[in-house]
Amino acid sequence: MASGGGRLSQILEPVQEDLGRVTDRLMACLQNPVARMAAYLITAGGKRLRPALVLLAGRSGEARQHRRALVDLATAVELIHTATLIHDDIIDESVLRRRQPTFHSRFGTERAVLMGDYLYATAFAILAELHDAQVTSAMAEVCQQMSRGEFLEVKHRFNLTMTEEDYFRIIRDKTAALIAACCRLGAQVAGAKPQTVKQVSEFGWNFGMAFQIMDDCLDLIGEEAVVGKDLQADLDNGLLSLPIIYLANALPRRSRDTFFAPLLQTRTAPRGFLSRVAREARRRGAVTQARQAAETFMRQATEAVAVRNGIVLTETYRQLARYAIERDR
Repeated sequence: MASGGGRLSQILEPVQEDLGRVTDRLMACLQNPVARMAAYLITAGGKRLRPALVLLAGRSGEARQHRRALVDLATAVELIHTATLIHDDIIDESVLRRRQPTFHSRFGTERAVLMGDYLYATAFAILAELHDAQVTSAMAEVCQQMSRGEFLEVKHRFNLTMTEEDYFRIIRDKTAALIAACCRLGAQVAGAKPQTVKQVSEFGWNFGMAFQIMDDCLDLIGEEAVVGKDLQADLDNGLLSLPIIYLANALPRRSRDTFFAPLLQTRTAPRGFLSRVAREARRRGAVTQARQAAETFMRQATEAVAVRNGIVLTETYRQLARYAIERDR
């Protein structure tokens, strides 16, 4: 079986040519001396999953002449995603992203905040060139939703009574909203039928949920050299992922408070404690339970595109759904 990155490239083979055009467009956007500082993140081997979903959904449209518009939309999406990563890394105090130093650890927090803002602005300048007010408005709403998700996540830091419902609301806003928008807007821009737009959007919502749950599982139990970013950073910052929520719920209250005391008392966690949490989450089945939740969303994503209704490359959607829960990075 191909490695995580190689397997994804194989799955996305039908849109690889246009993904190359997206990369070219991204680099063209970063020719300004200020923006050029972020070029290393764009070329550092990111998955390009979100722009790929724009292009994939666009294949189901009837207006094939909109290929350039799809590339521009995909470019804007990747710029927005990169901006969120830069800002997220500041909040999480991460030092590694895509096997490269995070932007703030390389250039400082002030420049990182400004670069994130610059990339957002660049993305919306590209969206404005589409001359489609609905698309621009939808992406603005998604950006608001992602910010609300971040606020809610910060609100629940170190909250061991956080519920599964709280967590799902956070990742719907933080992750699934943008992924669903990639599918929905890609299909819309390409002139897909309303039913097709609805189905690929539903795929995006469920795929995004499954993808983020597995991302959080990998943060807890993955291998840093494989994943390519700081691991267990979420818990170190008091951000509770689904396996941690399940672990906290599995422990009696007194045992839970004792077990998590190093985190609650010092608002930080030594490496040894983080390793113990990962082991206990495995031992008590919390990781398995989280994977099962991801599998449920994966099945719902697959079911959303089971009936074609104008959708093309349905096998690619199915393979992507499997990839969301089987990947190692």
